[in-house]
Amino acid sequence: MPRKYLGSLLIIGLCFHSAAAQFKIERAPTDFGYDIPQKFTLYTNTHFNRVEALYLNLGVKFQPRPEAAKGFAAGLSLYGDAGYGFKNEKKRRVRWAFGLQKNFKVPSRLTFGAEYFNRVETNDRWIVSDFENSLAGIFHHEDFMDFYSRKGGRGFLDYQLAEVHTLRLEAGSQRCEKLRRNSNWSLFGGDKIYPLNPRPLQSTGFDVVDGDELSIKLTGAFDWRDNPIFPNLGWQLETYFERTGNDFETNGLFLMAKRYQPTLNDQKLVAKFMFGSRSGSFAYQHLLTLGGLSSLRGYREKEFAGNRLLFANVNYAIGQRAFGGVLQKFPLLNKLPFWEMISLGVFAETGYAWIADPRGADAGLFDFGNFSLNDLRSDAGFSLLVTEGLLRVDFAKRTDRGHDDWRVTFRILDKF
Repeated sequence: MPRKYLGSLLIIGLCFHSAAAQFKIERAPTDFGYDIPQKFTLYTNTHFNRVEALYLNLGVKFQPRPEAAKGFAAGLSLYGDAGYGFKNEKKRRVRWAFGLQKNFKVPSRLTFGAEYFNRVETNDRWIVSDFENSLAGIFHHEDFMDFYSRKGGRGFLDYQLAEVHTLRLEAGSQRCEKLRRNSNWSLFGGDKIYPLNPRPLQSTGFDVVDGDELSIKLTGAFDWRDNPIFPNLGWQLETYFERTGNDFETNGLFLMAKRYQPTLNDQKLVAKFMFGSRSGSFAYQHLLTLGGLSSLRGYREKEFAGNRLLFANVNYAIGQRAFGGVLQKFPLLNKLPFWEMISLGVFAETGYAWIADPRGADAGLFDFGNFSLNDLRSDAGFSLLVTEGLLRVDFAKRTDRGHDDWRVTFRILDKF
């Protein structure tokens, strides 16, 4: 592969993967990199999971060179990709997507996009990335996502304010279908078995429901942080409202707010609040889950589920300068070859997911049913972070019982 493609191969692939997850806000991708934009760029969505096993994928993006693009071609890009999941059901192994994107300046960037796709989809990209989940499957016999088939088309208008805020209107039509677990392979993991797909939920008996869905979604994403990659100060707010029709007549409202606040020396306080509500459907693909990675870390994966969700956590990061000073008091520890890259974090979190009305799914978005603050579950713990959290080990203790109450999780390239 030409060297000029290598830097953007994974980045472009991630940009073109649609986000079905309720708490994963999607924006029109912005071209960036160290190389001059190329007319043709390769990308990939290759990954591994228990439904497809290895999914090999390759795509190409076409974008006329700026100096040659005139008229409608200015700001236009076309893309398409195809892939093969080696262990998926035979008629569902080939997946693909193709679409176009057109940028206008009025004066901020306005993007129109449309695509037709046939994908294995998940609502769990707010919990873990495809890359991290693939590594967990290959090496640790863990799969933290649940999947369903999603085929259809969509179009969107994406308006960028002040280069950092986004307003987006999206409409689509797609068919959702259940997928089964087809692989139990992993390099390591002994006798472990992957959970069924979707995994049985402790609090509900609901499953993916096959059906056609029309949807319209209004998204707002606002970013007042000082740095979008390694933020130190500021607010971030993301929210969207969705209405669906056809086989699934639902309303959904989802909100996530984050605060970054520096304190002493190189220490920092970061906090997150999430609210989610869905009315009109008990289908698995519309439910909200909580527990495990990126949520209540002291609890099992998706231990709580329902059509209402509340979650909040607070993390206090102690940077290497402060934490390193503590390590220097332990001569054996500070001789470790990587100790200068280690920092410490402590955290506390609380939340719950539940069914507002078990008798029916039509309770209003702000109808919490019999929920009370006593229903909230909590945990607390500490984290060891390597290279500002690019690698992280979490040690979490749940507070609702005194046995089997500690859980250790390992994260790679996880962002708060």
